[in-house]
Amino acid sequence: MKHLMSRTCLLTLALVVAVSAPALAGTGNLFTNPGFEDPVPYNGWTTFGSGPNISTPSTDNIARTDTAAAKIFGEGSLGFDVGGFFQSFTPTVGDVYTISGYSFVSSADSIPGTDVCNFNRCIAKIVFKNSGGAEIQVNEIVIGAFNTPQDAWIPFEVSAPAPAGATTIEALFLFLQPIDDPGAVFIDDVCLNSDTPVAETNALTNPSFTSGLTGWSSFCNVVIQPESGQLWRYRTLTGALKLFGTFVPDSDSGISQTVAATPGSFWKLSAYGMHNCQDSPLTGTNFMRARLVFRDAGANEIWADEVTLVDANTPVDTWTQSEVIAWAPPTTVAVEAFVLFTQPTNPGEGGAAYLDDVLLTELSPTSAPAPNPVAFKLHQNMPNPVSLNAANTRIDFDLLDGGFAEVSIFDVTGRMVNTLHRGQLEAGSHSVTWDGTTANGTRAAAGVYRYVLKTSEGQVARTLVLIK
Repeated sequence: MKHLMSRTCLLTLALVVAVSAPALAGTGNLFTNPGFEDPVPYNGWTTFGSGPNISTPSTDNIARTDTAAAKIFGEGSLGFDVGGFFQSFTPTVGDVYTISGYSFVSSADSIPGTDVCNFNRCIAKIVFKNSGGAEIQVNEIVIGAFNTPQDAWIPFEVSAPAPAGATTIEALFLFLQPIDDPGAVFIDDVCLNSDTPVAETNALTNPSFTSGLTGWSSFCNVVIQPESGQLWRYRTLTGALKLFGTFVPDSDSGISQTVAATPGSFWKLSAYGMHNCQDSPLTGTNFMRARLVFRDAGANEIWADEVTLVDANTPVDTWTQSEVIAWAPPTTVAVEAFVLFTQPTNPGEGGAAYLDDVLLTELSPTSAPAPNPVAFKLHQNMPNPVSLNAANTRIDFDLLDGGFAEVSIFDVTGRMVNTLHRGQLEAGSHSVTWDGTTANGTRAAAGVYRYVLKTSEGQVARTLVLIK
C-alpha cells in the first residue's frame, strides 16, 4: 500500500520565502489511483498522446514506493507536441487546490537542453474551467527539465484558488516537446487536496490591482495587466502587475503604499510573484523583492527588512508566495510596503516579473502563525549591528532535509560581497561566520547588507548592519 501524502506532509517551504496559503484546513487526497499501482494502467485518469506509460519492475523499474510509477515522454514529432494525463473534479469556489508529488529524471534517459523554456519539459498544472468549458484561471510548475537533478525523487507542489464561475478543475501532468528531443520524467505518489484559507485582514488598498494602481504610488516601469488576456499573467483574475527594469544600474521600478503603525507592532508583508517563458524570464542579477520599511515622524527610514519574490533562479511559469515579518522599532509612526524590481548591475540584463495578491497585515500574539516544520530557516545574525573594528558575526540556519545550501553576503545594490558556504550539508542546524571582508579579502564598508540562504527549495534573506 502506498503511503499517500496528507496536507501535513506536503512539501513545506521556507518561513519567510516561498510559503503556501496561510492557516489552511485540508481535505484528503482527491486523486483516484495516485500511486499508479492499479492493474489497469492509468485507471481513474484520462490520458492523451502516446507519451504516458507505466514504469514497472519488468520495464524501467523506477518507482518511489511500491512497484509502479507514471512515466511520460514526448510524442516524437518534429513540431510542438503535448501529451499527458489528468483527472477532473468539481471545485468549491474560494478554496485553494494543491497538486503535490514526486518526479524523477533518470540519467539513462535524461532531458537535453540549455534552458527550460525552449526544450522538453514536464509540468504539473491546475486549470479551472467555467460552465462553457473555457479556461478561466491556471497555475503550473515545471517538474522535469534539463536542469532537474538526476536519479533522485524530487518533491513538487503547485497551488491555485478556485475563482468565481469555476465549475471544473483539471489536475494535469503534461510533457511539452518543442522539438523532437529525447528524455522522460517519472511521477509517483501524487496528491490533490483542497483547503479553505483563513481570511487575514489586509491593511492595503486595492491589493490585487482590481482598480489598476488606485491606492498605490508607482514609479518607472510598472504595467497594469488588462482584464482579458493570457491567463498566465494573473494569479487571480481581478488584476495583476508587470514590473521590469529601468535599464539604469541601481535604479528600481516599483510600487509602495503606507499605513499607520505603532512601536512594537508586528507586521507581515507577503505577495505572489512569477516570471514566465512566454514573456522574457529573468536573467543575470535582476530580481523582484518585497520590502517593509518603518518610518518615524520625520518620514526617516529607521528599520527595514525584505524578501526576494522572483529572481533568475526562481522556477518559471509558477506563482509562488513569499513573505517577510518584522517588528516596528521605537519611534515608528508608519510602515511602508514596497515591491521593487531591481536591476543591480548590467542594464542589458533582461526579464520581467509579475505581481499579484499583495498582503500587509498587523499580527498579534493571537493571530501570529503557529510554528510549523519548515524546509529551511535563516536566523538573525548575532551580534547585529556588527562593529567594523571587530567584525565577526555568526549566522545560524536550519535545514529540515540534507542537500545543497549556499550562504552569501550582498550589498544593498544586489552585488555579491562574499560567499560564506557553498555545498552539500546534512539536515540539522548549521552556522557560518562572517568577518566583515569581501571575496578578495578587503574590509567591507560600513552600511546595510543582506545575507541570503539558498537551498534547492528556495531562498531567504535577512539584513545585517556594519557600523564604525
